[in-house]
Amino acid sequence: MSQTLGKDSAIAIVGGGIGGLTLANALQKQGYERVTVFEQWEHMKTRGGHISIMPAASGGSLPVLEALGLHEKVNAVAPVVRGIKSLANRHVLGEYPISLGPRIMREALQHILLENLRPDTVCLGKALCGFKEKGNNVELLFEGGVTEMFDLVVAADGINSTVSRQLFPDCGKQFSGFVYYACLAKGAFMPEGLFYDHHVHGAGKAFTVRAVSGAGLDGRWDGAYFVVRADAPASSAWDSEGTKEHIQPLLALMREHAGGCPSWLMEIVEKSERVWKWGIYEHSSKPSWISAGGRVVLLGDAAHAMAPFLGLGAQSAMLDAHALAAELVRDQPLADALLAFETQRKGPCEQITRMANFEGMGVTSFGLAAAYRNSLKDLVRKWYGWLGTLSPQWFGQSAAALLVWCYMRGFHASERCNAIIYK
Repeated sequence: MSQTLGKDSAIAIVGGGIGGLTLANALQKQGYERVTVFEQWEHMKTRGGHISIMPAASGGSLPVLEALGLHEKVNAVAPVVRGIKSLANRHVLGEYPISLGPRIMREALQHILLENLRPDTVCLGKALCGFKEKGNNVELLFEGGVTEMFDLVVAADGINSTVSRQLFPDCGKQFSGFVYYACLAKGAFMPEGLFYDHHVHGAGKAFTVRAVSGAGLDGRWDGAYFVVRADAPASSAWDSEGTKEHIQPLLALMREHAGGCPSWLMEIVEKSERVWKWGIYEHSSKPSWISAGGRVVLLGDAAHAMAPFLGLGAQSAMLDAHALAAELVRDQPLADALLAFETQRKGPCEQITRMANFEGMGVTSFGLAAAYRNSLKDLVRKWYGWLGTLSPQWFGQSAAALLVWCYMRGFHASERCNAIIYK
C-alpha cells in the first residue's frame, strides 16, 4: 500500500448527499484534482425539511461553510433562529435568547454545495453494488457490471450504505422506537426567529412538537415536526408520505392537556404542502470506520446514523468531511490520516448518537418521567454550564459529566416506574 495520497490521486465519494458534497468541496478547495462523487439516483433527489447550521459553540457546522466560503450564500437564503421557547403542557419552562444559526432547506443547501463543485464532479445514476480492495487500489462495482479503480473510497451513502453493510454486516440500522411526522408549509406563519418546543403529555401518552421557520431557494418554509414513540417500525425512506390525518390525534391531545395550540401551528398543519412520516433509525457503534485494507473509510450516516432530536445529523456529516479533508492534506501517510480522522470524530459522534436517543426518550416521556425531566432539565442545563467554567478544567468537565450521568440515571429510573404504573 502506498504511504501517501497525492493531489493527483483518484478519490471516490459514494453518495451525493450533504456529507459527500461537503467533502468533495473541501477536497477540491485543497487542490485534489480527481475527485468523483457517485450518486445512485438519475437526478439529485432531495427530500426532507430544514437543516440548522449552528455555530461552533453549539457543536454546529457553520465553521465548515465558512472554510468553504459558502456561508454568505447560505445566509442570503436562510433566516437565523435567534431563540428557543420551551413549554410543557402550555407552561413555559424557559426562553433562551441563543443563536442557532441559519435554518436552510435541505435541497437548497445541497444545491449550493453542488453548484460550487467543478463540472462533471458528480456522476448520477451510478448505483454501487460492492467493492474490492486490491493492494493500493479499490475496485468499485456498479450496477450493470461497470467497474472503476480508485486510490481512496469514502462512503457517504447514508444509513442504508452499501459500503458499510459490506464492511460491517452485523452493524446495520436499528429502529429507535420513535416516529417523526413533518409538516412543511410554504410561507410565513410562525413568529420569525423562534424555535418552538412543546412537550405534551397526559393519560399515558406524549409527544413533542418542534416548530421553526427556514427557507429554501424558493422562499420561506415553516415547519412543524411531531415525534412520538412507536412499537412497530416505520419506513425511513425520504419519500415516505404521511397525511394530515396522522397529526389530528396529536392536536387533540394538545387541546386536552395543553389548552389548545397556537393558531399559527394549526395553520402550518392545515396548509402543509409536504407531509412525511419517518421511522427513526440509528446505527450501533462500529468497531472502526476504516476498512481492513486501509483504502475505504465511512463518513456521515454511513458511519454513525443518529436520531434527529439534537439537530446534529447533517451537521455531523459536514464536520466529518471537514476533518477528513484536513487530515488528508497533511504531510502524513494515508493510514495515519484516516486513523487521525477516526480518532477525532468517532467518539464524539457516538456520544451524540447516545444523547440524541436520550433526548428522544425525554421529549416523548409521560407520567413520572415527564415530571422528572421537566422539573430538572433547565436546572441541570444551568449547573452543567457553570461546572464547565471551573478550574482546573479537568475537574469542571468531570463534574459536569457526573451531573449528566446522575440525571440520566434518574430519568431511566422514572421510566421504569412508569412501566409499572401504566402496565
